[in-house]
Amino acid sequence: MDAITRIVGSDHVKRSPADLEAAGRATVPEPRLPAAVVYPGTAEDVSAVVRVAGEHRIALWACSKGKNWGYGSATAVSGNTVILHLERLDRIIEVNEELAYAVVEPGVTYRQLKRYLQDHHPTLWCDCTDGPPDGSIIGNALDRGVGVTHYSDHFGSLCGLDVVLANGERVRTGGGPIDCKTWHTHKWGVGPYLEGMFSQSNYGVVVKAGVWLMPRPEAFCSFQFDLREESDLPSLVDTVRRLMLDGTLQAASHIVNDIVALAILTQYPAPLLDRYSRLPDTFVDEMRERYGVYAWSFGGGIQGTPAVVRVVKRTLKRRLAPLGRLVFLDDRIVGVARAVTRLAQVPMMRGPIEWMVRRFAGKSLEMLAVAPHAYSVLQGTPSDFFVRHAYFKSRIPKPEVADPDRDNCGLIWFAPIAPMTGRDIRAILEMCRPLFERYRFDFYAALLTQNARSMIVLMAIFFLKEDAEQVARASELYEALSRATSEAGYQPYRISVTGMSKLADMAPDFSALTRCIKAALDPDHVLAPGKYGI
Repeated sequence: MDAITRIVGSDHVKRSPADLEAAGRATVPEPRLPAAVVYPGTAEDVSAVVRVAGEHRIALWACSKGKNWGYGSATAVSGNTVILHLERLDRIIEVNEELAYAVVEPGVTYRQLKRYLQDHHPTLWCDCTDGPPDGSIIGNALDRGVGVTHYSDHFGSLCGLDVVLANGERVRTGGGPIDCKTWHTHKWGVGPYLEGMFSQSNYGVVVKAGVWLMPRPEAFCSFQFDLREESDLPSLVDTVRRLMLDGTLQAASHIVNDIVALAILTQYPAPLLDRYSRLPDTFVDEMRERYGVYAWSFGGGIQGTPAVVRVVKRTLKRRLAPLGRLVFLDDRIVGVARAVTRLAQVPMMRGPIEWMVRRFAGKSLEMLAVAPHAYSVLQGTPSDFFVRHAYFKSRIPKPEVADPDRDNCGLIWFAPIAPMTGRDIRAILEMCRPLFERYRFDFYAALLTQNARSMIVLMAIFFLKEDAEQVARASELYEALSRATSEAGYQPYRISVTGMSKLADMAPDFSALTRCIKAALDPDHVLAPGKYGI
């Protein structure tokens, strides 16, 4: 650690008990405390730190911004690991407007890039998640996070990586010459495709990457759809698949259940927090009625030329009308929603406005207030608004700027992926919902379109971190969900640090190959031992 401190400076090494306790916080059960946290300032610092760690056989766990909430944040699989925190590598190195890409370091966030584009390249958009605006673009992409536009496959939008290997050497992916003109435009390069080795793995530390951007479209609108009958969910899933396969829907879309909507709109009723870890159905029904929430809702964005947007809207009306209620939002309607929401803050106006919104829009005021936030996120503008749903089961009110680790929220994401067929989605939901009921937790489920053929079934386990019995049950539920879905043939799309040790059991032949690669690149297991089971 003395040698590492000489590289990065004493101001950029944290080792005090208080610092380590803060760094070891995560929303998952029983996160591991680190041995130290190191903040290199340059790619050269990263190489030097990795070399020292290799010489002394010290385990490093690299993170970009540490906001991987629900999957482990900045914590490692094992304790006594040095966290290599890359947030100081925060340069936007280049934006190529003609070819629509940026070159960034791992500390660059969605909020930072969006503001930079607005100020300097307003004709370009970047994709984002509905997660933390101050999350890392590269970090999320390397963990294969998904976004909201037609560039929602974030790892698919990375092109050209600069990587520090376990021996401290740096390598550029792509196989081209030093000044390769297509490093950030031709994803496959020439020869073996190696960029995938550095996604969901521990083979190197990415210190720079190209990320594809998109031209601002001529026209944009969003849509929101409420499914009339819960039993029609498989039909909705099949309809979404067909709309994506034929090119009608190109942007990512989300189908969310009632608990997701309620978590966004409100929090657990305070008197019930210590009485129930799963809301009784009668309370859920009352909350659904109060806020105008359906069992399942569906939404996304439409962009292109005005003619294309009109055609897509007509097609969605024709295909979705038999299943429920469809509403389109544009700049004008969102402006009205903002104005009405502001006016309703005047005490004497709230009652009449609430009646009118309910009467003519069929929504609550709270639902109306969500619309502008969803609309902007679907255009690639990150927002703190949706992150606050991590406080659904929290004793403190939702803060303006969320930090679920700081505020001791209990949350585990569980995310199997399935073929996008109604029968597969129904099978997973019918498999998992009873487990949530058995372990007494609310069944939160969001169906995310990963591509036109696969759908992520994102489930959240909300629990009270200060309640040891709930923490234990949450861990047991996570294990039960993992077993059930794996045995049924569904693999995880992304995984929490708490579940990484079990991955080797799922695919032994595949795991043997990953170990062979690890042995060749990192025989002393310096980089993130145990990450994704490697």
